[in-house]
Amino acid sequence: MGMVLWLLIFVALLAALVAMKRVWHLSFSIRVSVSLLLGAALGLSLFFFVEESISSQVRRWVALVGNGYVDLLRMLIIPLVPTSIIAGLMRLGNTHELRRMGVRTISLFLFTATIAGTIGLLVGSLFAVGQGMVVGDLAERTPNTLGNIFAQFRAFIPSNPVQSAAEMQMIPLVVFSVFIGVAAIAVKTKKPDAIKPLEQLLESFLQVVIELTKIVLRLTPYGVLALTTYWLSSTGLAALGQLGLFVLAVIFACLLQISLVYGGLLAFLVKINPIRFFKAASPAMLLAFSSRSSLGSLTMTINTMTDRLKVNSRVANFVGPLGAVMNMDACGGIFPAMVAVFAANAFGIELALSQYILIVVVSIFASLGSAAVPMGATAFTIITLTTVGLPVEAVGMVAGVDFLVDMFRTMTNVTGDLTTSVVVANALGEFDRDAFNSQDLKVATAQAT
Repeated sequence: MGMVLWLLIFVALLAALVAMKRVWHLSFSIRVSVSLLLGAALGLSLFFFVEESISSQVRRWVALVGNGYVDLLRMLIIPLVPTSIIAGLMRLGNTHELRRMGVRTISLFLFTATIAGTIGLLVGSLFAVGQGMVVGDLAERTPNTLGNIFAQFRAFIPSNPVQSAAEMQMIPLVVFSVFIGVAAIAVKTKKPDAIKPLEQLLESFLQVVIELTKIVLRLTPYGVLALTTYWLSSTGLAALGQLGLFVLAVIFACLLQISLVYGGLLAFLVKINPIRFFKAASPAMLLAFSSRSSLGSLTMTINTMTDRLKVNSRVANFVGPLGAVMNMDACGGIFPAMVAVFAANAFGIELALSQYILIVVVSIFASLGSAAVPMGATAFTIITLTTVGLPVEAVGMVAGVDFLVDMFRTMTNVTGDLTTSVVVANALGEFDRDAFNSQDLKVATAQAT
């Protein structure tokens, strides 16, 4: 009877989350936050006040909801990644644009993504995120073992893309998608009319996939409630401290990316004062922080590039939209790497050197496939964990605090776009250095606000 009572409480909490959306119309972020608190309360109640025999039975049913949510997240990977990469590359006008501006822009995107993934790994290891977590049998599995690093990189070559998709081997699938995208640009240059049907098909299918992603992500509050209830009923209060440490680690890594990586590129490649750059870029950075949306900040981002950073409008109108969907250093680099360390520590999995390298490699390619989907960091993280062979359940464990770190992630992503616009414009001779250095930023800020 005791087990039935606790399951009824769990069902009642699920119903309360439904009411929060349909009756009280609370925002998604608030509902996810509330689900974390409710899951924590239920899980801790089971841990402190219920016999282990009853608690374990309740956990089995709760895990059904939580693992079902995780499986739906996995479902999104195969349709989302190739479609978004190919569609994103096909937005380039022609091969000349790809060579002159596109290569510089995308190369810089990938370079900063590499550094971001490395920072995520280093900071995650330094903070020992996930260390000491007790997860019970949430993800019983044999840790993935990788062969030598040369064999692993050989496996990146997509000899059979269909097989790669079936076996969830993401890197070969991403490489294949990039090849298709580049070939499509070549055809678009020679025969623009011939490529239009494919372009329209991909854009239409991408909209369907994005809508599917939205549908699954709407289930996040229920998944967070179930997963939080599950692992807090096993761990008690110890897990809450680890979540707080995880949030601090992500924020610290984002600030490192902004100050050292972007600041270093500006100082050494463009030879401008990074502090002056950040002052000029502040309107777009603050809007990104508050809105938590790269696309929602896009108009301000482009205006900041042209009006305050003195970048030619042609460069700004190319880098801005492309960066909003393909340059995700925090969402595609820092956060997935950090969650990978969290998952390895929490589930007691020893990461080999080849797996650390693979996490960074995935960060490089994953940044191409964002498609500006909602909660894009979640999609990136699932790709990373799946590729490296780590438990995807770790995504649900940290989802409750996602809204806290999302502000810093979005600000980092947009700052990367702004930095790239200046570096690319400087390389092409389309950055007005004198106007940038001579402008009165106080007056410009007053006009911007």
